[in-house]
Amino acid sequence: MSKEQYCSPHPAHAPLLLAAVCARWKSIATSTRDLWSSLNFQKSSLAENDTELLLLWLERSGSRPFSLRLVLEPAQSQPSASLTAFLSTVFDHLTRFTSLVICVEGPCPVLAESKSQILILQDLSLDVEWDDLTVTQLLCNQFRSSAMKSLTYVNFRGFRSDSSPRLDHDWTNVTRLYLAHEMSVMECGWILSQCRRVCEARFELVGYWGESSTDPLILAPMPLKYLRQLEISSLEDLSPLFNAFNSHSLHAMRISLPRSADPWPHIPFIDWIQRTGCRLQELRICGPVTEEECAEIALIAGIYPTVSDAPGM
Repeated sequence: MSKEQYCSPHPAHAPLLLAAVCARWKSIATSTRDLWSSLNFQKSSLAENDTELLLLWLERSGSRPFSLRLVLEPAQSQPSASLTAFLSTVFDHLTRFTSLVICVEGPCPVLAESKSQILILQDLSLDVEWDDLTVTQLLCNQFRSSAMKSLTYVNFRGFRSDSSPRLDHDWTNVTRLYLAHEMSVMECGWILSQCRRVCEARFELVGYWGESSTDPLILAPMPLKYLRQLEISSLEDLSPLFNAFNSHSLHAMRISLPRSADPWPHIPFIDWIQRTGCRLQELRICGPVTEEECAEIALIAGIYPTVSDAPGM
């Protein structure tokens, strides 16, 4: 089975279906560890026996690295006892996980209470509508551990970073990065500058609740020699990012400026193209870009941008 696939706990699907054929098939299925090394829950809410199913999968997978996908659709507005018990079990076995996807809605204190270290996790995706900072605190605590260096794919949505500690993780091995937070361009730039091996990066800066500053933002240079695709949606001026970029390998860029009052950072963008010699193959801009600016971009970058007035990527 592909590592991108997740097994279903439904009785009509493998591996439970295989184990129900006969005694011999059950013996073979339950002793085949790889059949139980991944699990997918996609439903409207968790039932009480879902935690028992998770424990069954963990037991039958033996010492195999484990992958879990939890998507509650439509998301629960409040954390239930079943969800709390399920996530408690997940975080009690974090040392087994290589891939973890959690998409739920609402605060869940069990995340902040977790004391397990993430040892071999490579893919981590959290998509949660948080109304508190519990998950931020968890991530900050976990990211300070060297055990998080195995991460190559990071996808975080929904938590605020204004009154929490910085995500002081060694992002060196991250190759794919997707962040959607209430965070500043400065914080975005700092994180991006740590991802020396990143190939794909996507930022949705959905607002920032921290204190505003009248001082100009200055970011340190970013030597991102592997970066090939970059997408940014922001409410803030992106000039500091372009001023700090030092990537000539970028092939695709998509920029979205939802507020028409925010100008497209034309001059910093042109300076970046000239400084790095980057030859883009795809450039999409959502924002107030004039025909004259598009023509100059086409002359300097060798590509005429696709322009849209509608926000979004």
